[in-house]
Amino acid sequence: MAAMLRRLAVTVAMAALAVWCALRWGLPLGFAVWSGLVAALCGFGALLLSRQPVGVATASGQLGAAILRWGYKVGRGQLPGIVVVSWLIWVALGAAVMAVTLFRAEQLTPWMIAAWTMDGLALIYLIGVMTTRSGRTRIALLTPLLAVLGMIGLSGALWRAGTESARETALLIGGAPIPLLAAGYGLMMAAMMLGGRKGGWK
Repeated sequence: MAAMLRRLAVTVAMAALAVWCALRWGLPLGFAVWSGLVAALCGFGALLLSRQPVGVATASGQLGAAILRWGYKVGRGQLPGIVVVSWLIWVALGAAVMAVTLFRAEQLTPWMIAAWTMDGLALIYLIGVMTTRSGRTRIALLTPLLAVLGMIGLSGALWRAGTESARETALLIGGAPIPLLAAGYGLMMAAMMLGGRKGGWK
């Protein structure tokens, strides 16, 4: 429970920092400042984790883990990889918060930003999984990777067209597939668990 509250507090603080960067400097300069601040915070988190004794959970180490919460598998437990992946994800999430803050008055723009953020995170996830796999598994992951890239590219081209119908189509292409796949996967897992319980997991 304490770990969840700590992560929530860090997330709220990071979101507030991103909003402040957006309102203070606008999107281009604010994004640069945000990226630098996140790099500093990730470095601070790495310092806290490195000072935590092995096998002992300290308050400072838990704070570092709340900042550096991604990349442990990709980085194979090494801090440089963890820092890079966590930095990338925080930068992407912060950029989305900044863009939503600045374009919140527009009807479709916040939703499109949320869709692209979701696609970007899916892309980072797939690339991360590919780095930890080899052979046929890595080749098989090229299909969803190219699909996500295609979704981003096509939705971006339609969004640039500027018409309302084109932007609605862009939102559908960029935002619908991944939630639908996630919902389908969730239903499949729920059905497997339900079937396993009824069958006594035999």
